[in-house]
Amino acid sequence: MKRQKGIKAKRHSLIIHTTHMYKLLKYCFCFGLLMVSAAGNKLFARQQQALTARIDSIINIEPAESVNIGYLSPKRTNITGAVSVVNENRIKDFASVSIDALLQGQVAGVRVVNISGAPGGGALVNVRGVATINAGSLPLYIVDGIPVKAYRMSGALARNADNNPLADINPDDIAGITVLKDANATALYGMRGANGVVLITTYGGTSGKTYLDFSGYTGVMQAPDPLSVLNADQYREYILEKERARGLSDAEINNGIGRYLLLSTPANQVERYNNNTNWQKDALKTGRFNNYHLTLRGGDAVAKYSLNVGYTSQSGVLKNTSFERFSTRFNLDYKVGRKLSFLNTLSYTRTNRELSEMGNAFNTNPLFLTAVKSPALTAFQQSAEGEDLRDLDSADYAGRNNPYAVQNGLRNTSNTNRILGRITGQYTFSPYLNLRIAIAGDYFRLDEERFRPAAGFAPEGYIIRSSAAGKSYELMLLNENTLNYTRTSASGDHTFDATIGSAFQSTAQDAKVGVYVNATSDQFSGISSANETDPNLDSIGSASPSWKLLSFFGTVRYRFMNRYLFDVNIRADGSSRFAPRSRGGNRWGYFPSIGAAWRISDEAFLRNNKIISELKLRTSYGITGNQEVGYYNSFNAIVPAPYNNYSAVRLGILGNKNFQWEETKQFNVGLDAEFIEGRIGVAIDYYTRKTAHLFNTINIPGISGFDKYAVSEGAIKNNGVELSLNGRIFTGAFGWQTSITAAYNKNRIVSLPGKLNPVVNYGDYSSIVLAGNAVGAFYGYNALGVYANSSDVSVRNGAADTNPFRGGDIIFEDVDRNGIIDEGDRKVIGNTNPDYYGGIYNVFSYRNFDLSVFIDFAVGNDVYNAQRAALESMSNYDNQSTGIQGRWQKEGDVTGVPRLLHGDAVGNTRFSSRWIEDGSYARFKAITLGYNFPLKGSLKNAFKTARVLVTAQNLYTFSDYKGFSAEVGSITNPILYGVDYGNVPQLKTFMVGVKLGL
Repeated sequence: MKRQKGIKAKRHSLIIHTTHMYKLLKYCFCFGLLMVSAAGNKLFARQQQALTARIDSIINIEPAESVNIGYLSPKRTNITGAVSVVNENRIKDFASVSIDALLQGQVAGVRVVNISGAPGGGALVNVRGVATINAGSLPLYIVDGIPVKAYRMSGALARNADNNPLADINPDDIAGITVLKDANATALYGMRGANGVVLITTYGGTSGKTYLDFSGYTGVMQAPDPLSVLNADQYREYILEKERARGLSDAEINNGIGRYLLLSTPANQVERYNNNTNWQKDALKTGRFNNYHLTLRGGDAVAKYSLNVGYTSQSGVLKNTSFERFSTRFNLDYKVGRKLSFLNTLSYTRTNRELSEMGNAFNTNPLFLTAVKSPALTAFQQSAEGEDLRDLDSADYAGRNNPYAVQNGLRNTSNTNRILGRITGQYTFSPYLNLRIAIAGDYFRLDEERFRPAAGFAPEGYIIRSSAAGKSYELMLLNENTLNYTRTSASGDHTFDATIGSAFQSTAQDAKVGVYVNATSDQFSGISSANETDPNLDSIGSASPSWKLLSFFGTVRYRFMNRYLFDVNIRADGSSRFAPRSRGGNRWGYFPSIGAAWRISDEAFLRNNKIISELKLRTSYGITGNQEVGYYNSFNAIVPAPYNNYSAVRLGILGNKNFQWEETKQFNVGLDAEFIEGRIGVAIDYYTRKTAHLFNTINIPGISGFDKYAVSEGAIKNNGVELSLNGRIFTGAFGWQTSITAAYNKNRIVSLPGKLNPVVNYGDYSSIVLAGNAVGAFYGYNALGVYANSSDVSVRNGAADTNPFRGGDIIFEDVDRNGIIDEGDRKVIGNTNPDYYGGIYNVFSYRNFDLSVFIDFAVGNDVYNAQRAALESMSNYDNQSTGIQGRWQKEGDVTGVPRLLHGDAVGNTRFSSRWIEDGSYARFKAITLGYNFPLKGSLKNAFKTARVLVTAQNLYTFSDYKGFSAEVGSITNPILYGVDYGNVPQLKTFMVGVKLGL
């Protein structure tokens, strides 16, 4: 083993492993054909392989770890930006149908909120706080260099159901994930980088050996515990007391709804109301999960390939809900001579879904409907003898649909077909210069059908039954060209890298929806069966938005002695979403960034330090943009305006030529450190990011012919701290590795347009968008308790005091202290943003066994429990929570539950802090016990690896929240985080699995 002459190696390139430690060598060695790169020197060989030599211990020569950051793949030690990596080991045993859910608790500063636990459901991912009010808030997802569709198609037929497009990408294909967080890392994505960038790399081929790997999981998903609601006897007592509280006599009650209380029921209908139905129990079942994946990888020095085939099926805990996915992916990397090579990737995915409507679809959301439905009724009509008949029972006296009819008659189906492909050609002019040309595409098609029958449903106005069908597609085409240059000085002290490039992206959508109503029978569910006698009730709609993006970008990276690192990046984007400059518009945006780092551990005073093995200080500043602000707000547009049965159009959108993207300026400073020969690693980042030119709409005078106008005004500021801690606590026969991520973020609206109405009403609740507050602040009355006695009341209920407060009513804070409770007393009563969030991941190993425990948490976020608000309103004929049994009933009662009051003229149920709950939680996200079989004898000949495992996901959640789950979010709107109408929560899942390497 000899030192290579003529090379001045300034830093290690070899990692020496012994039983208890590793040591970093100071010099560059060369073994035969293997050329090892020292800092500032890149030596090339025709073939690289791991070699061993004996020098008091075994020396394993390993390549320095590179990190995919998009257009570049530098060594981890040479990165100046805030970049986090989720490697294969962290996600290999976690069963998820969607890639966005994989990030939960894995990356500091990345908040992941699962929308629901319904089959195929996805998550909302937010990097470093919410930086918008009305624009898109999701990060940019890039799979093998292809920017993929992540936003849901608007106007889905199934109300509030999640047709998550990211579920089209099989997580089992993923080899690694890189999250770019600061502006220096995301500036090269310009107008698309403000919300962060998630780079996903799938498995590629291998050289020299062929690998055939199989993994399979099967398991069950446990239905959530039903909410505690009144049984039939308790419900009848509640209704009777409510009717008497209205001032009705028993005779009036008998003549009204007496039959529902079994007071005056005709003999032939007595059995219809003499039931004790547990609607929630009947609606829920045990879900099933199956996942199978096969990978074939191989190749040689000329070509490498990878073929992945997967199948996933998931049946939900709600009846007639399911998700099915078939996926295939082929990656091929091959060389044509010494200078020309190609990298191809192609995938096809097909998904099929049976969907359940969620959220505030109150009469078709099974989890909401089954909780409020009267337990005195049952699913089927009954004979006088109490026998079930074949016909479904109709909607009830409260207008609530039959839950059985909703789950078995309402049909919402969707299927998607998706093709992703990219061809990249690279020509190497010299060891210093290469050219890459890539062509890529993403084709996404969504087909939906919805049928609402008449049996068991309340009519919706004149609509008795309805059929709808929708077809949508999106096609993205991309061309990218990059010229890359790298050069190191003869001394090895100076390294210079430069990349210049251009890109053109074109995206076109087309969506068509037809709704037809009042077919002659529930047997005719297709749209061709509609009743044509009233065409005004039928509707057809379509939309075909499109946009294009032309870009030029460049980056320069300089390294001095591998200790002082400097990066400069810039991208220019021209987007067709904005008016051209020839018309005074803002079509082009420029997004520069600069980053620097100092590897302190390479200084002479730390070079041989036995405690500190790596120490790097880094900082960056840059500008990025967010173009997800609509397609045509910069342009005047016409809209249909039929008149007197004639087709017509009118100017419907008033364009703003000054409208532009949202712009984020971000500063970051971070510290990376490793201690005790790499056994402990720490990364700390502080950032501040200010987003200006917010997308808002303001009201304008109706005399103009318009009601709203899009503007680019307002600003939001986020600042926070991120911590990542990794440690190899024990490395002997018993091993223990730990990883902790935690983040703190403070969100604040800095300014808004003066004409913007700050209070946003969503029917049953309100949010406020006002400078000084966070995005997602709840705005309502502050409830202080319940008046025990009427004599305690000291304020008026509104200026007129038409319905005065009395004993048993809610005590609302008189914020303005004028003695009147009115809208002037509303205030911020909650914040949907957590103070802290993150995850804790531990892996324990002993011999062939390993146990991983993953906990995710969020602290300080508030949730509006809208379902509890309905179940404790005591104002209508809906069933109620058992919590109302502690209600106020007479003078002097001390309780937190107000009096029963039909119609609630007093306003006890108004949106207030009474319905706001602490959404903090800590959850055992995944616990996995695995065993790796020792391969001996015949097993060694049959398998390369063999592993079995058992997994429990979402095993237990520590939380004071009273609903199904404190983790709730809207499909699209960042303001709607933390609003719970009764979505399917994250489910307890128990699985067994096997992994085989052949």
